[in-house]
Amino acid sequence: MSSAVIQYTLPDLFSLCPFDFSKPSPHLQECSAESKAWVASFNVFNDKQNAIMEKSQSELLCALAYPYAGREGFRTTCDFLNLLFVLDHLSDDMNGKDAGAACEVFYRVMADPDFKHESDLAKIVLDFRQAIVRSAKPQFFKHLLSNLKRYTKAVAHEAELRETGQVHDLINFVPLRRENSAVRCCFTFIEYNLGIELPDAVFDNPIFQSVYFAAVDMVCWTNDLLSYNVEQAMGHTSNNIVTVLMQEKDASVQEAADCIGVVLEQLMTRFLKDKFRLPSWGADIDRDVALYVEGLTRWVGGNLVWSFQCSRYFGTANNVTLLTRLVTLYPKDIEDEQEFRS
Repeated sequence: MSSAVIQYTLPDLFSLCPFDFSKPSPHLQECSAESKAWVASFNVFNDKQNAIMEKSQSELLCALAYPYAGREGFRTTCDFLNLLFVLDHLSDDMNGKDAGAACEVFYRVMADPDFKHESDLAKIVLDFRQAIVRSAKPQFFKHLLSNLKRYTKAVAHEAELRETGQVHDLINFVPLRRENSAVRCCFTFIEYNLGIELPDAVFDNPIFQSVYFAAVDMVCWTNDLLSYNVEQAMGHTSNNIVTVLMQEKDASVQEAADCIGVVLEQLMTRFLKDKFRLPSWGADIDRDVALYVEGLTRWVGGNLVWSFQCSRYFGTANNVTLLTRLVTLYPKDIEDEQEFRS
């Protein structure tokens, strides 16, 4: 029996994003090869997972999101995003208990230099930790560990929800997605690559938080919208805002996509408005805050460009999808994820 083809139209995401789109980092080619080789040296992935990683092109995301990074900082940031990719894809195949254990190992190796574990995951995390502490400023590393703690807890919780087939309502999903997306961890590397240290008083300020979380949510909601097709075909829909909206509002895929477009426009309006309402913390800190906010715009814009340049979401149909904004749902229950992405 054949099923009807379902298509939906994406919002005009680029028209909603008024930021300048940066040229990618000049260090991309060299550091990409080095970072891929670094991950491969720890043998944490099977052949299928290695192929998925290759198509994800996380180094390209780094190049577009941190175009200002120096060579050493860029390489370190590539390693970090690949490290997140490792945990994300390992935990995807785990139940809640095993994912929780893996996440605990990940965090404890990063947070405690005396913690020992013999797993391949622990070895690659420890190697990264030893590298990052040589160049990390104290405030950056504190922010990184704080965000990693929330991230690993959220990834473990995501695995529990996936195991039971539970889908959160919107009010509970949004804060979970902010954490398990790892976007906040990635934003920490804005400080790292700019060589700045923002005091806690900045991050605690409600207007700064409005700007910050507008950027976080723009990345999360955009990623969920663009990844939904692949995820629904694999049956991994519980951790996606499209599914949440469809369930909560009894909406179609198109109606959910339209809703996301409206929310993204609201988030952008808030971001642009509130960045001009930020208070002053003194000339030096104000300069660093301005650099950080500019870094947020690079991330939001770079993530959008990356989404249509890598083959993670639309395979070889990137350009067609970009031009037409039309997405045809993949059939469900195809075993090999690569069928979607090749």
